[in-house]
Amino acid sequence: MIESRHRPTLLRATASDPSAARSLQRRHAAGSLVRLLAGVFIAADEWASLSPVGQHLARARAIAPRLRAGSVFSHLTAALIHGWPLVGSPPDKVHVADPTIRVVQHRAGLIRQPTVRTPDTAAVAFDGVPVTSALDTATSVIVSEPPHRAAVAIDAALRTGTLLLDDLRRAVPVRPARGSVRAEQVLTALHPAHESPGESFAAIRFVQLGLPPCVPQAEFRHADGTVDRVDFWFPTLGVVVEFDGKQKYVDPAMLDGRDPTEVLWAEKRREDRLRAVPAVRAVVRVTWWHLVEPDRLLALFRAHGVM
Repeated sequence: MIESRHRPTLLRATASDPSAARSLQRRHAAGSLVRLLAGVFIAADEWASLSPVGQHLARARAIAPRLRAGSVFSHLTAALIHGWPLVGSPPDKVHVADPTIRVVQHRAGLIRQPTVRTPDTAAVAFDGVPVTSALDTATSVIVSEPPHRAAVAIDAALRTGTLLLDDLRRAVPVRPARGSVRAEQVLTALHPAHESPGESFAAIRFVQLGLPPCVPQAEFRHADGTVDRVDFWFPTLGVVVEFDGKQKYVDPAMLDGRDPTEVLWAEKRREDRLRAVPAVRAVVRVTWWHLVEPDRLLALFRAHGVM
């Protein structure tokens, strides 16, 4: 679900109605309202029902009417508006690009980022405020966020076709520009064939561990005509890597009417077929838990004799 489409009910205090403003303050003091900004509130139960991303976007809606002319939602805020996935928690402050400033400015609930040019914007604004285009958003995220956060977010745009990898390669800074080394690392991990945030997360971790190039969504054809497609194939290592997400065993859409035990049995038979392939010397199953801490992933590979 693209959470930017949800419009929470925001309550705004105005100087023209001091009585209503005092009422909002009393409700906030009593705990029934959460204050997003000075004079802007949301019902506590509605706030609690929002995901962390939804809460960040609610803050963006709260601040939108106060932004100066020419401001554009940018960086991670724009990525969340576009619906790109996020590893970790969203920032407390909303990010905007402002061509009129020369240095980063931190304000209450807001970070203003300078730009060397007027950003390209998406076709649809967010609460009346322009949003940087997919390309400009990706370019800013790739140089400002940790590589694993940037890779997971940007890969989603490649997966849906809203961003082209060649366009991004031309847009990111090159050495010795600031952020160029980080950009090179992320670019190496990106691939439109990655089918989930988990696969995107795994791909950037492989790069960070210094593993050789891999083939995403590689197919193995067996003598009986069976075809097994794997998440990652490292031909120089003889290693298959599968991202083993919990969804596979609990999501009704992925179960497709099957019992979870049937899915587990099918996975075992599939893995047996892969291990029987002469070129395959190991099948490694990676979970989100391994990816959160690179040392866990390193230990997993070493346990399989890979590194």
